[in-house]
Amino acid sequence: MGWKNLLVEAPVWLLGQFHRPRFDPLSGTPREILVLRPNDFGELLTTTALFEALRRRFPTTRLIAGVGSWGRPILENNPFVDEIVVLDAPWNNKLVEDRSPRNVLRFLWRSPQVAALRARGGFDVGIDVLGSYMGALLLMRAGVRYRIGVRGYRGGWSGCQAYIDFARRSSARAALAQGELLGATSLPDARPQLFPTDAERADAASIWHAPLAGHPNVRLLVGVGAGVASKAWDPKQAGAALAQAAHILEAAGTVCDIVIVGSEADRGRAREAIAAAGADVPIRSVAGDVSMRVVFALAEQADLVLSNASMLMHVAAAFHRPTVAVLGGSVTRPAVHDAIWGYPLPYLSVAPETYLADQPERNWPSVERVVQAILQQIGAHGSLTSRSGAAA
Repeated sequence: MGWKNLLVEAPVWLLGQFHRPRFDPLSGTPREILVLRPNDFGELLTTTALFEALRRRFPTTRLIAGVGSWGRPILENNPFVDEIVVLDAPWNNKLVEDRSPRNVLRFLWRSPQVAALRARGGFDVGIDVLGSYMGALLLMRAGVRYRIGVRGYRGGWSGCQAYIDFARRSSARAALAQGELLGATSLPDARPQLFPTDAERADAASIWHAPLAGHPNVRLLVGVGAGVASKAWDPKQAGAALAQAAHILEAAGTVCDIVIVGSEADRGRAREAIAAAGADVPIRSVAGDVSMRVVFALAEQADLVLSNASMLMHVAAAFHRPTVAVLGGSVTRPAVHDAIWGYPLPYLSVAPETYLADQPERNWPSVERVVQAILQQIGAHGSLTSRSGAAA
């Protein structure tokens, strides 16, 4: 840790001396546990398995998620979460425009959201899943009696009673490691968990076309956007890849149903992809037209998910859906990306064979390589026959 980080860590350590541990979760059962994760969609998704781990360890403890308002849909209908507390924290996310130090301090000391949290009278245990100076301060402000963080990433560990060491490992596995600090030994798979309702599943089913009897049918769910623009593949290239894959599959007698999803901001990219694919390709967009929760249900019902390094990649992993993640642009170390954010099979990433240091905009896999990956995933995981002549 450099001297600058130590300089910032020092006041956190000092404040921690005035907020000594007042609860031991290894000798008593916490009444409440606050899990702090007010970050981006993907980061929250990778945390969801922690709630099941904590429920297995503490069946009677009330589990409370502190997340940004944007993250509520991810935790809705989760049987392991007792309460969602909205904390629109202005750090380590792209959803709050003003992330200046001044606004961070204003949030910590003046936000009505933090004031409401403080009014609850404290929490026996608090987990800052990200691990940061600001997160540690927020846990102290919330009156958390036993704090867990991360050493070696964004700081704050010296204000905690326990912490994991940061390592380039699965983000979902790192969250579970924090549960292990509380004695959790029965752990779920290190992958996201989502729980669509029956109504959301019905809405998703109505979006897919009815399968054509007597033919193999395959449902392709596609995301053309990304939280960071430099991680999004050119939609024209995506459209070209979808067209090639669809033509190859249809020549083999397989009926394709392709749906593009995303936010309102992705509508233009979806139109570009559809135009590039051509009028003869069965592709349509519901980007910006359906809720995030319905997108989850669409992913659950898909045979293959094609995504950038984005939220949809994690959503597909929640349902063990065969996935092709297109990596490029600002993702220059695909092996590191997959070590932290990737998943075991049926996840598959495709990256450029070579990188051009002076032309980052060209650092993307070819259309042909992406098409090959799509066909490989469909063939390897039996998607071609999964709905042959079956009802939706």
